[in-house]
Amino acid sequence: MTKRFVTCIIALIALVGGVVACGETQVETPSPEPKSIWERAPEEVGEQFTNDASDVLPALARISIMVDDEAEPDEFPYQREWMHASIKVFTDNDSIYEGRAGIHVRGNTSRDFDKKSYALETWDANDEDLDVGLLGLPAEEDWVLQGPFSDKSLIRNHLIYTLSRDIGRYAARTRFVELEINSEYRGVYVLMEKIKRDDTRMALPSGAVLLKRDWVEGGNRFIQTTSCKDDLKVEWPDVVDDVVARLDAVEAELLGGSFGSIDLNSFVDHMLIVELGRNVDGYVLSTWITLSEDNILGMGPVWDYNGALGNASYFEAWIPEGWHYENPEFPGDNPRGFCWYEALLGNEPFLELRRERWQMHRAGAWSDVAIEARIDEAVAILEPAIDKNFERWPILGTVVWPNDLDAQSRTTFIEEVTYLKSWVRERTAWMDLALRN
Repeated sequence: MTKRFVTCIIALIALVGGVVACGETQVETPSPEPKSIWERAPEEVGEQFTNDASDVLPALARISIMVDDEAEPDEFPYQREWMHASIKVFTDNDSIYEGRAGIHVRGNTSRDFDKKSYALETWDANDEDLDVGLLGLPAEEDWVLQGPFSDKSLIRNHLIYTLSRDIGRYAARTRFVELEINSEYRGVYVLMEKIKRDDTRMALPSGAVLLKRDWVEGGNRFIQTTSCKDDLKVEWPDVVDDVVARLDAVEAELLGGSFGSIDLNSFVDHMLIVELGRNVDGYVLSTWITLSEDNILGMGPVWDYNGALGNASYFEAWIPEGWHYENPEFPGDNPRGFCWYEALLGNEPFLELRRERWQMHRAGAWSDVAIEARIDEAVAILEPAIDKNFERWPILGTVVWPNDLDAQSRTTFIEEVTYLKSWVRERTAWMDLALRN
């Protein structure tokens, strides 16, 4: 999430859809079921992600981490070296897993929050990576312990990731836990899957590429496309030699008005999710991208929605009306990060696909009833820990960056949840109207 201290304007992000033609440009019509590699595909790339038993939320669990020599990870917020530790996972006060682990503070601006988030690795007795299935999630060794802080509803990331999976798009699966580090209570956390290439997460085949658009840190894994000057990080595979050339070929087609190398449905759904949340980082930061083995460009999975759903005071993100991408300040944090969508948005068939997919999702997984049910089920699971969390972090009724300025008037957890529900209803109502025709 990008740090700004000015209450400025946001441009809401365009929900996209369709194929496109400009002037006399020839357009390649996508097949009825364009190939997609955004969603997790256990057997074959392109298979839709389907919710399974791992998407049934269990009761609130507890994770206890004892760092070796009782070292304090919060004292080293900018250190990415693993601190060695032991971990125990409890449900109903019964230990269901014990083992070794590595931990360090993670995040960009969230590193400065009092309540830190952590990267977590599960290890064997020799402190080597060990795949473990935690709380019903598929076995892996890389995890995230996200500490909701500025998001006082505690559920924004969980909610958006769930809504993404509800429409067949893989997003990190989540579990609510209470966290202790060195016997000190740290509050409510969201245990979630780290985005990576793995058969249980992003099941990309050999030849595919997993990329991320975010703050540029430098290094040989960062690349820049030729036409759009888009800065991207190659997360997988390790060999990046031909990635720029492959992306350049796709960009050339896209900017020339041909979309045969674009997974249009994934571009549309990704934008619809960004717009539903009016995410301040949408498109240009914390943005995951896939390139298939046969060079089909796809968007997703979604990531980092703490500052979404009415929870930010810049880019006019607290306002339920308007498209993010139409704001004159967008995309200020990454000026070339919207280039691909710019090539799509001026074309009627693409906009028509956007309208069709929005209406399809609203008739099912994204109906008002369905969304509120997802909120209610999460709140019910958190209920036993709410008071304790806000005793540990007494921030209700205060403005914690990047909160909307009205946050100071919401002095209870229930008021935060009510605000979230109200904002989502107003947002979906505006999008219904905007995408009616």
